[in-house]
Amino acid sequence: MEFSILPFTLEDQLILATLVYTNFSPFVSRDEKITIKEACKRVLSVDFKPENFRVRNDYLLIKAILDAPRFSSLYISDVEERFDKGLTQFFALTIHLDKAKLIAYRGTDNTVTGWKEDFEMAYEPEVPSQREALKYLNRIARKYSSPLMLTGHSKGGNLAVYAAANTSDRVKKRIKAVYNNDGPGFNEASRTHETISSISDRIVTIIPQCSFIGMLMEHSDDYHIVSSSARLILQHDPYSWLFDGPRFKYEKERTQNSVLFERVVSTWLRNATREEREGFVDGAFKCLSATGVDNFSGSNFEILFRTPDVIKRYRALDDKEKAVMKKVVVKLIQATRENIGKSLI
Repeated sequence: MEFSILPFTLEDQLILATLVYTNFSPFVSRDEKITIKEACKRVLSVDFKPENFRVRNDYLLIKAILDAPRFSSLYISDVEERFDKGLTQFFALTIHLDKAKLIAYRGTDNTVTGWKEDFEMAYEPEVPSQREALKYLNRIARKYSSPLMLTGHSKGGNLAVYAAANTSDRVKKRIKAVYNNDGPGFNEASRTHETISSISDRIVTIIPQCSFIGMLMEHSDDYHIVSSSARLILQHDPYSWLFDGPRFKYEKERTQNSVLFERVVSTWLRNATREEREGFVDGAFKCLSATGVDNFSGSNFEILFRTPDVIKRYRALDDKEKAVMKKVVVKLIQATRENIGKSLI
């Protein structure tokens, strides 16, 4: 159904936020403006290649979009990717709607670099992909005069909120909506806590009933809760979110597991210093690097069978690094025991 008949919906933005997990970069240049249908055809012209998709459902999504006029006729442009091994993983593109430009930021992909950057959000005031997201928004705002909307799933939702909250007042006035699909919040060192109020009335947060990722760090308590066909943290997968006809199927409250997880992580982050968080993440990824695995997709889950390499690398850490990692683990265990005890009272 055309947008002129059924206006843009929350469900539409989730589909488009999920679409950007497909690896369009090898097929669409930054300076091109083409239809989603043509972009998907180019990706499918080489059939199914795991490196072009985060999960197989991404492949099935673009095949379905080819037969969906509501989306296939939309134009995309300004495809931009930044990947620096060990530093940052960033991807965004712009979707041309009738009355606005929708910026869609990609969430965490299967790369070790992408996951490391996510963990760095627990202690850094800002991470490289957040800076890239802000630069991208400002570039699109200069290039087009249309109203703006931003969306993203997981880290992509965090990037959308970060960019909108930290851009200039002039650009903020043009932003109609910011959609955060189960994206994490911000740590106490982030200046976004000071700037987010200027855009908070336009932030729309959507989480599954058993949200874990969306409950990380400090976040909005105003959100829509959708049903999911998955369990526990697997509900983070947008393909598990349920519909009632063309609309989301909503729930009234989060699960007890989600509430407990939020309390545990909040307690843990409150008790662990910035230096401890950073030391733990650095140590963990040093151990992970010993496997030689750069991403978690497909057969590269071989990392699960290379535990001896991880253990050997851990033993090679110096005493200070080991002490920090042990201290952080102990604090996490203490936070878990404390909050489980409270939940039983």
